[in-house]
Amino acid sequence: MLFLKKLGKSFLISLIILLGLTLIITIFNYIGLLSLNIVNIFSYITPFIALFIGGVLMGKESVNKGWLEGIKFGLICTIIFIIFNYLAFDSFFNISNIILYIITLIASVLGGMIGINLKKNSEN
Repeated sequence: MLFLKKLGKSFLISLIILLGLTLIITIFNYIGLLSLNIVNIFSYITPFIALFIGGVLMGKESVNKGWLEGIKFGLICTIIFIIFNYLAFDSFFNISNIILYIITLIASVLGGMIGINLKKNSEN
């Protein structure tokens, strides 16, 4: 039950960050401050930032092995992304989506490793 509580908190914060950054980027694109090429770049950076922060939160709340918490969090989020893409689009397995899934998994693992180190440093 504790894992689900940590996962829910981290997922909710990651979702808020993801939606917030997407909204900001969309508004900037709409008013003409960002070009379409920059928006495409941010479409890869935004999930990286959101899941990195979620991984940090998972790592800070774990007892040990922050990388494992990051992998669990990343896999769950990646599965949710795959299901969402399957429901929303016809062709959901192309090379750009696979790269995005790998990036999000790596981001959450790095976040989990940094989160466990932040926890250890704050205890000393």
